[in-house]
Amino acid sequence: DFHDELKNTTAGYASFDISDADPPHQEANLSKVDIMLNGDIVDPLAFVCHKDDAQAQARVVCKKLHEVLPRQQFVTVIQAKADGKIVASERIKAYRKNVLVTGGSKSVGGGDITRKKKLLEKQKKGKKRQQTSGKVSLSQAAFNSVISRS
Repeated sequence: DFHDELKNTTAGYASFDISDADPPHQEANLSKVDIMLNGDIVDPLAFVCHKDDAQAQARVVCKKLHEVLPRQQFVTVIQAKADGKIVASERIKAYRKNVLVTGGSKSVGGGDITRKKKLLEKQKKGKKRQQTSGKVSLSQAAFNSVISRS
């Protein structure tokens, strides 16, 4: 019996009271909202809310992540998914670094423009490869500020 077990473990100090809910429990139209960083679902940030509020709440979380997460060498996409649809999205721009300018105002020598274009194309390929393999880490401070939602 649960009541006897409760009294035994708490040396008689605990009590347990059951009453019917007033008003009685009702069915609600809820949906689970998943937060994704670069296509990877971040489970600790997932939450359940009413379907009518899902988009607004997801937008708030995405905006907060946009403010908190640092910029990377690649574009970071923050998305919120509810009921299989993307309901909110934010993008953190990548750092821009032009390979033609090496340090300060020095630029890669003069000469043929095709050489410069070749270097820019090479940089573009590297950025694309980094985009596909890059992982975004969520720091504890960023996680706590998103959870607080203030």
